[in-house]
Amino acid sequence: MADQNWTGCGQSNSTPNSCVEIKADIVRYTNKVDSNSGWVQVKIGNQAGTVSLPKYTKVILLGSKSGRTYFKISDGHHGGKTAHMATANAEEYLGKVAPKDTDAVMTVTYGNYVKGWKSVDGRVWNVQQAAASIAGVTANVVMNSVWREDPGWDDFFPIPPGTYEILLPDAPHAKVMTQGYVSYEPKLKMHQVWFPIKFGDNSRYIHPGNVSDGCTTVIDLAKWEAIHEALISHRNKSGNIGKLLVQGKPERTN
Repeated sequence: MADQNWTGCGQSNSTPNSCVEIKADIVRYTNKVDSNSGWVQVKIGNQAGTVSLPKYTKVILLGSKSGRTYFKISDGHHGGKTAHMATANAEEYLGKVAPKDTDAVMTVTYGNYVKGWKSVDGRVWNVQQAAASIAGVTANVVMNSVWREDPGWDDFFPIPPGTYEILLPDAPHAKVMTQGYVSYEPKLKMHQVWFPIKFGDNSRYIHPGNVSDGCTTVIDLAKWEAIHEALISHRNKSGNIGKLLVQGKPERTN
């Protein structure tokens, strides 16, 4: 992914099999995103609204017209679509830094089940704890905080030990779910980027917060920005983020 130049052969005259080398510097990546949400907004065609791209989304530049830069999105949930943004924004948000073409690997090791654990906002939960590690960053995580005896329980449980694919973020998650934590931890950034885990219906995520419906919830909020970067800066051969290695045994499973 490091080579930004497309190199090919194009016909330059009418002579059969005549070929001239053509180079076009047209590959870019979303190297800058909104530091609060973790996404950058672009428009698709003539749609009134915008769609969101996560960091390091690959795009192919198509050209500029009337102050807009047009490009084809090459990966993620909007891959294959033609999008555009203000040329001034394209110059600021699109760059040449590519993601690493290897798996990001996050390891989670189960710890204690703790009754009466208090979150930063004062709410009390019974939680299955664990320790996470990725790219030299360690953090405390909660693997479940909703159980059979709780109102609204919907068969939530800690994800079983094993190896799981970490998928590309799908869309910005509702600000209301994480914005409140910023008042307790001003260093919390990129909090609307959640990483789906390939398990069941893929509704489990790696995300920041204090509440877990069977997700891998990073409760060390100040570390989320570094964890986000360690994850989003990778693309594996499947076009996903990498692997989640869950080890040990939870003290409570249901």
